[in-house]
Amino acid sequence: MSAAVIRRPGKFRDTNRRLMLHGALLAISDIAALYAALLIAYAIRASNPQPFLHPTSIGRFAWVAATVAPGWVLIFGALGLYASGPKRPFSGECVRIAFGACFGVMVLVCIDYLRNDIVVFPARSVPVYGFLIGAAMVALFRALLRLGVRTAYSRGIGLHSVIILGSDALATRLVAYLRRPGSGYQVVAAVAPEEDGGTLLGDIPVYHDFESAMAAQVAPVDEIVQADVNMDRDEVTRLMSLANAEGITYRFVPDRFGVYAASSRLKAIDGIPVLDVRLTSLDGWAAVVKRIFDFAVTSLLVVLLLPLFAAVALAVKLREPTAPLLYRQERVGRRGKTIRILKFRSMLWEYSTGPDRKYTTPYDAFLAMGREDLCAEFLRDHKVQDDPRVTAIGRFLRRTSLDELPQLFNVLKGDLSLIGPRPITPEELERYGAQQYSLLALKPGVTGLWQVSGRSDVSYEERVKLDVFYIENWSVSLDARILAKTPIAVVAKRGAV
Repeated sequence: MSAAVIRRPGKFRDTNRRLMLHGALLAISDIAALYAALLIAYAIRASNPQPFLHPTSIGRFAWVAATVAPGWVLIFGALGLYASGPKRPFSGECVRIAFGACFGVMVLVCIDYLRNDIVVFPARSVPVYGFLIGAAMVALFRALLRLGVRTAYSRGIGLHSVIILGSDALATRLVAYLRRPGSGYQVVAAVAPEEDGGTLLGDIPVYHDFESAMAAQVAPVDEIVQADVNMDRDEVTRLMSLANAEGITYRFVPDRFGVYAASSRLKAIDGIPVLDVRLTSLDGWAAVVKRIFDFAVTSLLVVLLLPLFAAVALAVKLREPTAPLLYRQERVGRRGKTIRILKFRSMLWEYSTGPDRKYTTPYDAFLAMGREDLCAEFLRDHKVQDDPRVTAIGRFLRRTSLDELPQLFNVLKGDLSLIGPRPITPEELERYGAQQYSLLALKPGVTGLWQVSGRSDVSYEERVKLDVFYIENWSVSLDARILAKTPIAVVAKRGAV
C-alpha cells in the first residue's frame, strides 16, 4: 500500500518532541535547583563566625554558581537523566541524581585544588553542603514536576493516545494496565482482523485493519502497542517503519520472529516484557545536534564557495541566456513532505521536465525527441547514462557535482541535510517496499552513502539497501566518514551522473 494512502496529516503526534520538551524542562529545573543549592550552601557556611579559607563575596560566588550549574547538567545528561519521560521509576532516578551530584562536586573540588588561579568554593564545607542540598533539591524539583504531570494526567490533560494491535487475553491485560488512573495513557482503538466491529473491555472499538483504526481517530495518535504475537511479519515491519517515519513510539511483545532493532529498549508493562522500537537513533536531541551542524557547516561553505557559485552561474547563462539559471525538482522530504530541491540547470530548457513544464516526466521528453530506446532504461533505473537533453556544460557540472551546489540553500532552509538518504521522487518511494516509511524518518541528504559508494555505478536495488543501512545505522562517526569521502568521490568522478 502506498505511503499516500496510509499517511494522514495530523493523525500522528511526534513523541520525540514530547520527550525533548520534558527533558528541557528537567534541565531548567535542575539548573535552578543546583544554583539555589550552591547559594544556600554558601549562606550556611557564611553564618559560621569562622572566616572563609578563601574570602569570597556573595555576589562573586553567585556568579560562580551561575557558571557551574549549567555545566553540571552535562553530567546528568551523561547519566541518562534527560533521555526518558516521566514514567521512569523515581527511585532509580534518585540514585542517578545522587551519583551525578557527587561526581559534579568532586570535579569542582579537583578544579579548585589543581588551579590556584581559580577559586570555586570559599571553604571546604561548602561543597559538602552543596552536594547534600543539591541532590535533595534536584530530587525535590523533579518530584514536583512529576506531581504536576500526574495531576494533568488524572484530569485528562496530555494523555498519550494508544492503538493496541490485538484483542486476546494479552491485549486485554495490557489495556487494563494502560488505563489505570494517572498512567498517562488512553487506549483509543484496537486492531484485530477476526473481530472487526466488536469492542475490547466493553468500550474500546476494534477495527479490521490499522488504516481503518487511524481513519476513525479525531485526535493524533502517540503510540502503537503490538500485543498480538502472531501478526504477519511483513505487517509488523511495515507498521514499525510507519511509526518510525512519523516519530511515534512502537512497542511490541517479543515473539518467535525475533524482530529487534539495534536501538530497541526493553521495558515491562504489568510484568509483560515489551520492546520499544526505534529503527534509527537519529531522533530527539541527536536530530537537533545534526541540524545545528548542518546549518553551521553549510553557512561556512556558502561563504567560501561564492566565487564558484558566480562562475557556474555565468557559464550556465552564457549557454542559454533566456532560460532560467536554476532548476527545481520535486522530491519526497521527511515524513512525506513534498520539497523542491535546487540545482543549476544542466539540460536544454525546452526538454526540461516538471509539474509546470511541457513534459511532466523524462519519459515524455524522450518520446518527443524520438528516443524510444531510452524509455526502457529510464523505467528501469529512473535515469539514463547518456541523456541527450544534457548540455555540454551540464555534463561537466554533473560529472563534478557542481550542479548540486544550490542544494546548500535547501540545507539552510531545512528541507535537506548535508548527509542523508537520496532525495527521491514520489514514484520511487514504492520501490522501497516495506522500508519506505523508514526513508521518510530522515531528511534527504546532499551527499550520502549512495554518493561515496559509486553513485550511478550502483544498481537501484543497491541504492535502496545503502539508504536503509544509513537510516538504521546512523552515527556521528558514519556521518564523518561520508563527509570525508565525498570530495574524494567527486574528484575521482565515480559514477558520474
